[in-house]
Amino acid sequence: MKIVLDLQGAQSNSRHRGIGRYSLSMAKAFANEAAAHHELWLALNGRQDESSASLLMQFEGLIPRERVLINELPDNIAGCLPGNHGRMQVAIAAQAGFYAGLRADCIWHSSLFEGWGDNSTVTLGTGADDHRHVATLYDLIPLVYPERYLHDPAYRRWYYQRLGLLKRCGLLLAISDSSRREAIECLHVRDEDVVVVSGAADPVFGRVPVDEACWARWATDWRLRPGFVLYAGGYDTHKNVDTLIEAYAELPVAMRRQHPLVLSGRCDELTRKHLHRIGRRHRVADDSLIFTGTLSDEELMRLYSSCTLFVAPSLHEGLGLPPLEAMACGAAVIGSNTASLPEVIGRPDALFDPRSRSSIAEKLHAVLADTGFVESLRAHAQVQTRQFTWPSSARRALAAIERQAQVGLTKFRAHRVRPRLTYVSPLPPVRSGIADYSARLLRELASHYDIEVVVDQPEVTDPWVAANFPIRSPRWFLEHADSSERILYHFGNSPFHAHMFGMLQRHPGVVVLHDSWLGAARNWMAEHVGEPDDFLRLLHDSHGFAGLLHDLRRGRPSTLDTWPVNRDVIGQALGVIVHSDYAVRQSRLHYGPIVAGKFAVVPFPKGQTCGDRRHARRLLGIGPDDFVVCSFGMLAPTKLNHRLLEAWSRSSLAADTGCRLIFVGENHGGDYGKALSTTIEAARSAGRICITGFVSPDSYADYLAAADAVVQLRTDSRGETSAAVFDVLAHGLPLIVNRHGTAVELPEDAVLGIDDHFDDTELVAALESLRNDGELRATLAANAARLISQQHHPVDVALRYRDAIEHFVESAPGAENLRVLASLQRTGTGFAPGDQAWHEARSMLAANQPRLDRPCLYVDVTATAGSDLHTGIERVVRGVLSGLLRLDQMEYRIEPVRLEGGRYVHALHYGLHVLAHPPADLPEEEVHPRAGDILLGLDWVADMLPASTALLDAWRVRGVRMLFVVYDLLPVRKPQWFPDGIAVMHASWLHCIGRYADGLLCISRSVADDVRRWFDEQPPLRPGALGLGYFYPGNDPASTLPSAGLPKDAAQLLTRLRALPSFLMVGTIEPRKGHALVLNAFERLWAEGVEANLVVVGREGWMSSDLSARMRRHPQAGTRLIWVEQASDQYLEQIYDSACALVAASEAEGFGLPLVEAARRGVPVIARDIPVFREVASSFASYFDGDNPDSLVGVLRHAMTADRSACRPEADIALSWQDTTARIWDLLRDKAHVQWLQPWQPGSRTSSS
Repeated sequence: MKIVLDLQGAQSNSRHRGIGRYSLSMAKAFANEAAAHHELWLALNGRQDESSASLLMQFEGLIPRERVLINELPDNIAGCLPGNHGRMQVAIAAQAGFYAGLRADCIWHSSLFEGWGDNSTVTLGTGADDHRHVATLYDLIPLVYPERYLHDPAYRRWYYQRLGLLKRCGLLLAISDSSRREAIECLHVRDEDVVVVSGAADPVFGRVPVDEACWARWATDWRLRPGFVLYAGGYDTHKNVDTLIEAYAELPVAMRRQHPLVLSGRCDELTRKHLHRIGRRHRVADDSLIFTGTLSDEELMRLYSSCTLFVAPSLHEGLGLPPLEAMACGAAVIGSNTASLPEVIGRPDALFDPRSRSSIAEKLHAVLADTGFVESLRAHAQVQTRQFTWPSSARRALAAIERQAQVGLTKFRAHRVRPRLTYVSPLPPVRSGIADYSARLLRELASHYDIEVVVDQPEVTDPWVAANFPIRSPRWFLEHADSSERILYHFGNSPFHAHMFGMLQRHPGVVVLHDSWLGAARNWMAEHVGEPDDFLRLLHDSHGFAGLLHDLRRGRPSTLDTWPVNRDVIGQALGVIVHSDYAVRQSRLHYGPIVAGKFAVVPFPKGQTCGDRRHARRLLGIGPDDFVVCSFGMLAPTKLNHRLLEAWSRSSLAADTGCRLIFVGENHGGDYGKALSTTIEAARSAGRICITGFVSPDSYADYLAAADAVVQLRTDSRGETSAAVFDVLAHGLPLIVNRHGTAVELPEDAVLGIDDHFDDTELVAALESLRNDGELRATLAANAARLISQQHHPVDVALRYRDAIEHFVESAPGAENLRVLASLQRTGTGFAPGDQAWHEARSMLAANQPRLDRPCLYVDVTATAGSDLHTGIERVVRGVLSGLLRLDQMEYRIEPVRLEGGRYVHALHYGLHVLAHPPADLPEEEVHPRAGDILLGLDWVADMLPASTALLDAWRVRGVRMLFVVYDLLPVRKPQWFPDGIAVMHASWLHCIGRYADGLLCISRSVADDVRRWFDEQPPLRPGALGLGYFYPGNDPASTLPSAGLPKDAAQLLTRLRALPSFLMVGTIEPRKGHALVLNAFERLWAEGVEANLVVVGREGWMSSDLSARMRRHPQAGTRLIWVEQASDQYLEQIYDSACALVAASEAEGFGLPLVEAARRGVPVIARDIPVFREVASSFASYFDGDNPDSLVGVLRHAMTADRSACRPEADIALSWQDTTARIWDLLRDKAHVQWLQPWQPGSRTSSS
């Protein structure tokens, strides 16, 4: 391999610190180990000529001079210099080109954190070869203690840029296991991508004798005497020297006099005075606190060799060279029990808690008071230092680099440069879980993409994001998005995402759907930035009239909880990323199975975390032995916090004073929250139950670190993934969940699962199991940690993200459409975005994509939608459509349509009218059917349908199943009853539906038989069989938008009707209806002195002017002959109740709806003896012979005294519109339904069956 050693860490200002010494020693040791098998090169900074010359001498004989490369850089590129951003970018570009030209298999950076205060810079280049970059990892102290080290915005930005580079490296070589754990926990680097190579003291360090002259000089310079305690190092806050002095002050005065505290290392005057003040405040004599300043290695070795005890009190170290150096010189060493120091010191009884002054003091006293302990530590030092040698560290580094070279190429897709990704999401400080999630995800995706971030917020406060990515506005996005092949949108159900909907519509990309439900965001937009009807339009677009009906009945809050309102987002996306199969199932439920092809399931990214339990409990005031149960997240009814509270109160934990229940989150702001607080106050364990309220991220982490067990319950999930659940699992905490929503997908061995609809005893048992079974807790914790490591590691999830994004960009139909549009734009004029041709092309491309929704049942209501008539056909159209729109089914989407200009358009306004929904501004656009749809020709559109054969051809070839309702064949059977032209029009309509229909649904068996006979006589032009079926119309006007209103004289008229036997005729006055026959019969009865009323309800119809004139001029008109030309449904209902019988005298009908309406109300029926009336009313009507006037008179006489109890219709005839709709629905779905008759076959006469 060609391996390049970047030694800037040994050239920059770091050369004066441990980093410089480590870099040089490791590089020399590595050269000794690797030179025989690999081609080694040195890369030096051309702005550091003095150090370069020194390094050339150091590597003389190890690396040939011709393999030393100088990276030329511009001057004045230090990060601390204001206004030099441009020069820094030039330096970065120069170095990127330098590295690219090396063609190396591995570039090992001795330090990536260079260039803040000198002419150094670091970069990895374009990102195409990040896997070949290796970096030494010293520590992440500024990241762990940002409040101490990152308060300067410029330095913070600089530091986080370096962290970004560190994340991108293919391999990290950690100088300690502690640093490795930091990389894994803080940077979420994969375990295998960070290897411990350790380090060693410089070989120069060893035990040296100290003569009397040296002691005399020390006594003169520092007033130093034998027996001293030594500290060597820096004075940064994490070095913890303040606490060391305070702990030293707790030693007995005599012991302090015998063992002064010597502080060695570069110390500025302000720091020295500050530390002296601490000593004096704690009564430490000035001669017991000695500062040596900066010393040579030789002088430092003498101090190491002659001290009684060396102390390393740091809160944090990457490795800890001073204690290693001290042990190499034979010193007795004690130190902190944190970070890397335990592995360096290697002896538990030599460790103390650096945060505890008393712990440090006790350890100092124990060693200084025991010479045997001192000698034991000195002997241990000689053994321990043998584990830290540069040759062994170099061998570890070489093995790791060789292994990386074998596997590195599989981690990164082979791009010449990292692809550009536009990343649209809210980010901190927005108080949103998605904002925090996105900030973390960006760190990982940066390894795969060159990212530009788009936000609609004044600032981004996440330091990593702000330092590593350009921050753009939505306006910038709209101006530049055409050049972006990859756009990633993060959608959630809040106003923070409002700007994204329009961006996605114009510039499709991949969508991360954090919340399957987006209705709340869309409703907010309609109320605040749009029009109120915008939400209704989106609701209908996603869920049809089912959503609108729910909104009307249940109200907006229920609608937002029930319907996702996200169809447009899924449809416009190139692909959709979610974190659970449950989220995909939710979309399948609402939109059908095809939509699942648009989804990719990517695990929720989460890195393992382990907090400091003791420290967290101390901060939170929790006892070390308390058993703490927590529940995380805002309290709400959907979180079932009350159920946890009830179970806790019933469990043995409530009586155990060592158990605490903590709800970590903000209480619900309404009655639910008040009820929880009241319950807690009344509980016997009230003092051990609390609701924290909103907590900061740090406090949230403290509660995770402090908890013994966690309970996360849920109901009414909307497909979202619980971040809190993964926070708990990442901390390795035993977790109780109910198996609801996404929790169903958690492995059974990683959580303690209870039933979705659990009872209290089940939750009580789970709580007590975790309290009493330590082995169970340990098993769950270990399995949870393994789950996070193996399936949810952020680096692995980022790879899954990359694969999903690339799949969608390369293979999604929508992505190919974008490429086609881009190609059209390059052709020149007329295809710029926004041009008519461009819109047309985009529409055509979209029309050719698979529909991601359920199939549609289109219901033709053309005539009725434009009429206010209440005749038979209109009643059926309204009744059936109303029933279909109210049908509780998710298989088909119901959409009323109407013919307009040779095409079908949505009849949304009429649909709203049928549902009694207030008018709304919904666009009635053209219908574009797809295979699997159904057209139900419910209305009689004989004047328009035959002229729409091109439309019907188009629908048929697109796989639409077409069925039409036939009400009767009267215009062709009895043309004399109808105006001129009706018979021809009806015949043309029959021929049309006979040609195109897959089936005909007739409103009675009699009509179906007549249709069969007609087609036998007039066969349509069709290649195959034609289905024939029948149904019976409903007869409950209350469900079909009944009209209301009574005339002023209604009460007077109804009184007159009840005073005498009143016979009722209902229906339009037409020749076939038999009104003349009935009037003749009543004239005979009146002439005989019979007191009875004839009541006619219906308007004047066609070809009935002579009869209408006769009725108006009749001597009984207004007395015993009563004609109500306009009657609301309310009025008709009362007239029915006042009648003694209904007279149905039609010579022919398709069904005879008034017969069933009357019978349902207990009104006897007198009917002409025709087949359809026998079918409809065979069991409850009295029949007369229409050819014999005496027959009708006789039946009328009998009816005046007949019993009304036998007039109820049979169940299959007395249908509600809901029953009728269900029957039609069954016929549409079941081709073997009993009411599908034998199909009509072309060329053969088939009897009905």
